[in-house]
Amino acid sequence: MAKKIVISMVAVLVSIAAYAQNSSDSIVTLFDDLRVPLVEKKYVANTNFQDNWFISLYGGVVSNFGSDDSHSGFFRLMGPAAVIAAGKEMTPVSTVRFQLSYGRNTGVTDDQFGVGKDGLDYSWMEHNRFKWNSYGLSIDYMLNFTNLIMGFRENRKFYLQGIIGIGGSVSRNYTTEQFAVAQSIDNSHGAQLANKDKYQNRQHSLIHLRGGVAGTFMIARNWNLNVEAVCHVLDNSFDSNPTTKNTWDGHIDYLVGVSYRFNNRGGQAPGFYYPRHDMTEYVRQMNDINDTRDKTRRRRQELEEMTDTIDVDAQVMYTLIAFDENDTAIDRLQQTNIYTTAYAWAKNPRSYIYITNSTAVDDKLFRKRAEAIRDILLERYEIPASRIRVIASEKDIQPVGDYIELIVND
Repeated sequence: MAKKIVISMVAVLVSIAAYAQNSSDSIVTLFDDLRVPLVEKKYVANTNFQDNWFISLYGGVVSNFGSDDSHSGFFRLMGPAAVIAAGKEMTPVSTVRFQLSYGRNTGVTDDQFGVGKDGLDYSWMEHNRFKWNSYGLSIDYMLNFTNLIMGFRENRKFYLQGIIGIGGSVSRNYTTEQFAVAQSIDNSHGAQLANKDKYQNRQHSLIHLRGGVAGTFMIARNWNLNVEAVCHVLDNSFDSNPTTKNTWDGHIDYLVGVSYRFNNRGGQAPGFYYPRHDMTEYVRQMNDINDTRDKTRRRRQELEEMTDTIDVDAQVMYTLIAFDENDTAIDRLQQTNIYTTAYAWAKNPRSYIYITNSTAVDDKLFRKRAEAIRDILLERYEIPASRIRVIASEKDIQPVGDYIELIVND
């Protein structure tokens, strides 16, 4: 039975992990060689190993069930409990944690005492409460029902999780007057004399299976308030009385605690993120390029009318180079334009390349931009320096034969 339960739990975990892996999507796309996050898709960012770790501290009560528990009230079977846990949010729906737990358990003696071998009536020992300590170590998988059903939302104020887990439990320090007497009387189902397994004050080590629910309230950037109810199922020797007919013993932990969520790498708040897709930079660059194209188109028309300054047999090619505001860096799109220029020059190596400006601005920024373009032409495409000229205004170009204009945006 226990093996089947464990196998079922593993199967559930594997299937959920596979689902979580397949729910990812690409974070960016390329528009004209510019990296822009996709606006149309909801994307949960991949996280690093050191991201989304947390530590939790709980306090509450443990309520036992087992042999003859119906002979004691619900609240009389409770005792204090404490838990410390550490874990990691693997995905928005999957969390794994390890935890250490302590519980002060309460059991009830059964009705098998009666008259002992000595002829005395020991029925006064029946249905009495006794106490013992238990210590547990377990691993849990927590499934976020809220994110799974309603969709992921960053910094959700409340969510509900399911818990399944497995671990080990050690029981010891059984304390009651009945233990000393019970070891010397006939109290087993088979009337076995001196049953040493019944109510002995010795240590028991057992495997336990866990299942429950947890509610989480986000109270601050790094702090959560947690409320949990988790059931532990163990062998019926958990209360040190394996001779009764019940198959399972166990306890339910009712816990309240707080969790501290460590910041993610780079000091970011813990969690998973929608990289909200900011098209501002893309739109600005595209508008800048279109403006430059319009200016160049108008200037080309002017040059076509100024037939006295251009050799009618010359072939002219115009290339636009756009820069970010007050920047001299050349992005991938503009490098493509420089490649186009170099390719055209290679077909006509006698032509000149003029790096110029349509607005006749001759300042340090223009010069640095022109030098950046010239360096690429010299170093990457090995165009002779004698064929490259920097002129602040295209009106000052006095071409001889074919030439190419690289117009820098203003």
